Amino acid sequence: MKKDLSSAVAAIIGSLPGFTLPFVAALVLSPRASDLLLLALSVAITQSVIVSSAVDLTTIAEYGRQFGRGAEPGPAAVRAFRWRVLRFALLLTLLVTPALAFAYASGSSDRGEFLALVAVVAVSPVLAAVASMLSGECVARGAPVVPVAVQAMRSLVPAMLLLAWPSAPLWLVAAALPAGEVIRGVILTISCRRLRRIQTREAQEQAEVLPAHGLIAQAASSGVTQLGPAVDRLFLTSSGTGYISAYEMADRLMYAAAQFFSLTFVYRRVATWARLPTMEADRAERMLRRDARTLGVASAVLTVAGVLGCAAALASGLLPADWTQGFWWGALVMLSVPAHGFNVVGTRMLVVSRKQHFMVWIAIATAVLNAALDAAFYLWIGPIGIVVATVAVRWIMAGVYLVLLRKIVPRTIGQDLDDVRHATGS
Repeated sequence: MKKDLSSAVAAIIGSLPGFTLPFVAALVLSPRASDLLLLALSVAITQSVIVSSAVDLTTIAEYGRQFGRGAEPGPAAVRAFRWRVLRFALLLTLLVTPALAFAYASGSSDRGEFLALVAVVAVSPVLAAVASMLSGECVARGAPVVPVAVQAMRSLVPAMLLLAWPSAPLWLVAAALPAGEVIRGVILTISCRRLRRIQTREAQEQAEVLPAHGLIAQAASSGVTQLGPAVDRLFLTSSGTGYISAYEMADRLMYAAAQFFSLTFVYRRVATWARLPTMEADRAERMLRRDARTLGVASAVLTVAGVLGCAAALASGLLPADWTQGFWWGALVMLSVPAHGFNVVGTRMLVVSRKQHFMVWIAIATAVLNAALDAAFYLWIGPIGIVVATVAVRWIMAGVYLVLLRKIVPRTIGQDLDDVRHATGS
């Protein structure tokens, strides 16, 4: 509980302010400029989410496995691992940025300015890969507070710039996104170096290989999953002015709750779950039951608090007019927080089990279902149907993860015990 409290404080102080970007943009910019900026930033943020998720999880899982064996990755293993990650991030950026940019530009009346803004933020996914390697290593070494505290730095910097200088050129606000990622990387580098100095001396052996299992599968899964929000935005770009900003505000409201849940309660636990292959069955089962109770209660409390918070803000009459629709949509999409949280746990367990190939098929099913429900609900009830479809998809996929994890997790527990006993001679 004390560790959860530390992570919660870090999430509130350092991460949640980064979710203010769409609200600040809607407040200080015209609806046209706000939509243009947020749509351009979403190209880089979408890819950064894909890269960060895959790299962060893989780093935690693979470092965690080594630490469970009492080993420390050697310099050659670390260099090879970093090169594979950077190559993966660069390839993804070169393939996805043009595709997303031109897809979004096709529905924009300001194509030239939009593409120029995309070019400014294009380097962000590569910078995110570097920062996420450092973040994952810190978490695997048992120090999640700093990574949690700087998680949303990329969005916080442009939000602060807009608040300080509302008339700043849009290209400069866009450039603040990769600048925030650089700041995050510098802070994590300092934290990581301190941890290595302390822990390297305690290692019993040095690992010569640090696998990067499933990076492509995770990226493919995240990429396909991100088709859902991309399809959502494509529907909304043809719906009129202001809908993109409302969607982004609603998404940030829900994501603030979901990210708080993930960073506070899930993130640090992944390092422990990564050691399931070297745990005895009784110990692992007790830990998983305890974690399930904590995570279930936390997600329920956050959902109720999120819905009531949005309702209270709307009832207060204090919201700017441009925020009203975003908060209505936010209250609705907040109902998907428990399902989203369970899906996050599911992906982490698949990575720990080295079963990332399942994530691709789940992502494909999610994207197809999202597109179908988007079309159905949009034609039925208009733009708000996109939000209803999002909630439905998350709950359906939570059921899929439940069935899958009941089969996979028991097989993961203790699967490396024989190797550990052989190495230690016990």
